[in-house]
Amino acid sequence: MSSLYRFALASAALLSTATATFHGSDICSRHDTNVLSCSAAALNTSDCCVESPGGLLLQTQLYNWNPGLGPDDSWTIHGLWGDFCNGSYTSSCDNARNYTNIAGILKEYQQYSLLEYMREYWLNDPVVTTTNGTAEDLWEHEWAKHGTCMTTLEPTCYMHYTPYLELVQFLQEVVYLYKTLPTHEYLASCGIVPTNSTTYALADVEQCFMKATGGYLPHIGCTGNYLSEVWYYHHLAGKVKGGEYVPTNTTYASNCPSQGIMYPPKLSSS
Repeated sequence: MSSLYRFALASAALLSTATATFHGSDICSRHDTNVLSCSAAALNTSDCCVESPGGLLLQTQLYNWNPGLGPDDSWTIHGLWGDFCNGSYTSSCDNARNYTNIAGILKEYQQYSLLEYMREYWLNDPVVTTTNGTAEDLWEHEWAKHGTCMTTLEPTCYMHYTPYLELVQFLQEVVYLYKTLPTHEYLASCGIVPTNSTTYALADVEQCFMKATGGYLPHIGCTGNYLSEVWYYHHLAGKVKGGEYVPTNTTYASNCPSQGIMYPPKLSSS
């Protein structure tokens, strides 16, 4: 499924500008794009071809239950973050590329299906954006804070760059990774479901995620006693767009209580 999805995205992204090469990855050799971030080899590889020094890639998700955001049977997208290999990070790296009108840009790139999906699963969280705005406020925030710091998305790293291309590829990859990490399904497979009648132990939640991910522990976040977020950590071979995301363990301890974690059903936002 993932290969078909990537092909569909790449095909749909071809603009009327016939000379545009959508992936723009031919600046890097095959060897370069096989280098894993946070490895010794990454230090001697162009940061157009491997994320460096920000070699941890976090696909982050939110669970907002009051009011409920997104479908009842799904978590929603927070973003894709590039942390340094020690778990620290920088942010907001290029104010000149703090793009707005993201919906309009996606339409210019004929990314209608992507836009529709984002409007359903990537919704504004006022705690994150500090505004009771639209989904687009969160897209703008995540791109400006995190996307502009990703070295393989620098415009100078493209052989055939067109305006906003790196933004579109960032958004594509956020959604692609999110689809490969179905948090609601992971938890439900272990009997951890939204309910008002029971609470959960952190050890059980951690064990469930490790089972689902092949032994890797994400960061599990709570707001008070309420389960509210998860961050899936990866190293990356190659570029943010189309690279190989290799799971690894969290660098950040959970702030959830050891017992009594609440995971209630989503309430209607109306």
